[in-house]
Amino acid sequence: MKKTLIALLTMCCLAPAVAQPLAECLETARKNNIGVRLADLQVQQAARMEGSWFAAEKAELSLSQDPTSGGSPDNALTLSQRFDFPTIYGTRRNLLKAETQVEESRREVAESELVRDVSSAYCSLLYWQHIEALLTTNDSLLDYFAKTADVHLQNGVTSQLELMNAQSMRAENRMHLQEVQDAKARAAVLLQQLMNTTEEVVATDDLQCIQPAAEAWSFASTPQGRLAESKKNLGERQLSASRQEWLPSVDIGLRYQCVIPGINPYDIDRTRFEGGNWMGFEVGLSFPLFYGSSRAKRDAARLDVEMAQYRMEQASQQAAAEMQMAERMVITARQAYNYYQDEGLGIASEIRRLSCIEYETGEIGYVEHAQNLATALNIEMASAKAADALNQAIIQFNFIKGK
Repeated sequence: MKKTLIALLTMCCLAPAVAQPLAECLETARKNNIGVRLADLQVQQAARMEGSWFAAEKAELSLSQDPTSGGSPDNALTLSQRFDFPTIYGTRRNLLKAETQVEESRREVAESELVRDVSSAYCSLLYWQHIEALLTTNDSLLDYFAKTADVHLQNGVTSQLELMNAQSMRAENRMHLQEVQDAKARAAVLLQQLMNTTEEVVATDDLQCIQPAAEAWSFASTPQGRLAESKKNLGERQLSASRQEWLPSVDIGLRYQCVIPGINPYDIDRTRFEGGNWMGFEVGLSFPLFYGSSRAKRDAARLDVEMAQYRMEQASQQAAAEMQMAERMVITARQAYNYYQDEGLGIASEIRRLSCIEYETGEIGYVEHAQNLATALNIEMASAKAADALNQAIIQFNFIKGK
């Protein structure tokens, strides 16, 4: 895993960066993601299997000659074929169609999960890009702060302690900036993996870029609900198929009576058959005498249907509870986000502006100035975190809602 991560990080650094909005990333992921491709192939495989609904046993062709009985019915060329009862083929076809529907529902769930994961990774990348920009700006301010402290020291206005603290703050900020850049690189690699691309992605959307779906929610309309319903339908088809195992099979045979002159080791007189050969046929039914195995399969299939129903109800209840929690998380995250947008960011900007002016004019010392800069930065970083939290809450909300 370490070698793989190093290779991906190296590839991320070497590949050209491409600025993309979230919509383009989602489109690329839908086309390239290996999980979705695999789900597509599974749907195609199930669709191909629908053509196997008419599956008859191999035809039998036999030639028999009994030299002890001359031209008796044992002298025959026989072609025979066994068929299932006609209604079984329709049941089998419906069963195969139900299996295809399950695979289509699974593919829909896989794509829904991919949209959630790509959106989450993209918003994380947006967050780290924003934090990087904040720390870069703060680095410029701290660099100016350190230079100002150096000038004050040379002019005898302040002591060596002010310069040392200014340089220490700048060094700590740069170490934090490096950590953020590493986190941004990891987020970019994760997004590349989901998109199955070698190009480094630069997020271009606004920091708060996800909006909640407005449609009414019902579990049956979600991909997970449709998957549960398709599994239940498959169980019902399997139960129907198990109920028809007791139906008889139909045997059809065509016999061509003939005398083979070359095979007559006992020199039996066959002159009475010189009038010609005869054509015959046979039709029969094959049915089981013992029903224990079929009854057991039918009972097991009936239990599968009941379990599928319970699983669907359980999934519906769980989804309803998750929807309530997701709605609450969105409300809470939006309250925090609105505070920073309405008040917090303005306060941070004003704190930084006034602190820089008062420090340059000597109204405040370096300790107070450093505290003011740290306060402003913390507010801005908290605002970015609130925006990311709102994005992630809405992403989960939309995923549960199936939108």
